[in-house]
Amino acid sequence: MKAGSGCNDILSAAKVILLGQLILGCLFTLFICITNNTFGVKSAIIGVAIAVIPSLLGLVSAAYKLKKNDEVNIKYLAKLNSLVKWVYTAVMILVVVRFIPVNSEIMLLAYSVTFLGCFLTPILNKPQFRMT
Repeated sequence: MKAGSGCNDILSAAKVILLGQLILGCLFTLFICITNNTFGVKSAIIGVAIAVIPSLLGLVSAAYKLKKNDEVNIKYLAKLNSLVKWVYTAVMILVVVRFIPVNSEIMLLAYSVTFLGCFLTPILNKPQFRMT
């Protein structure tokens, strides 16, 4: 497999995963806008960011690693993606809980709902939904 091809495949998957997460995150934030105050909306937006940013960083780091070394094992890329995702998620949650006043229940619920967007990826990857 050529590095450019694999890197493009990972970045393409990252776009679809990001789209699925953003769809659910925006729907949840809209629901919180209707049913809650601005403090709840801020908490929901932070929860969505905590779900989206580490996921994107994990996939980009895997694509970068593949671009630098085209002989890298796919299992290594999967572990790298997972490690980066969980480390950044933990760090972001700790920073938010320590330094930013949020409604923890709404933030964690927004994170959970947005994280489920990863499971929308197979649905969004069907030919009738592709944007490319």
